[in-house]
Amino acid sequence: MGTHMDTSHDNRITDFEPHDFLRSLFRTAKAILFSPKVFFEGMKREGGLRNPLIFLACCVLIHALIVGLLRKNQTLVVANLVWGIIMPFVTAWILLFIITRLFKGSGTYEMAFRVNAYSAAVALLSWVPLVGVLLEFYRIYLIVLGLGSTFSVRASRAFLAVVITLVIYMFLGGTIAHMTGGQWPKAVP
Repeated sequence: MGTHMDTSHDNRITDFEPHDFLRSLFRTAKAILFSPKVFFEGMKREGGLRNPLIFLACCVLIHALIVGLLRKNQTLVVANLVWGIIMPFVTAWILLFIITRLFKGSGTYEMAFRVNAYSAAVALLSWVPLVGVLLEFYRIYLIVLGLGSTFSVRASRAFLAVVITLVIYMFLGGTIAHMTGGQWPKAVP
């Protein structure tokens, strides 16, 4: 009979902590990328958008700067920053609507945003050529896993919610492309 106690549950990462910035950024990203089930099961369901938003912004900023340096394109940096920070807010609203209205799940906007924000951990590595595409599929997996855990819905329903969201984005993108003659608005210097 030993005195060893399993403290892994006590060391669970539940939220990004800005006061311990670099260590928390690394530990939170590591927990999301390598132990996503444990992370999302223990993730705080409330506490505000501040911490997940800071985490999201850091991941997006690192991604945008690396992509900008590799491609030497300032417009790409700005586009990555703007879209990378705005889209999780929009995606959270869409997913919340689908899960709560279509699938009768229960949860809040904050829960949906937290899942999307923390799934942005893949952006820390998705700039790597070829690997980036695979990591974006992993991001979808993370969102499905997070939604299933936080909203207590089956993985199949969480996956369907993500697919419906992607279809909505493709439809909107096609509509915008059609309305602009296939040309996306260009950033003004």
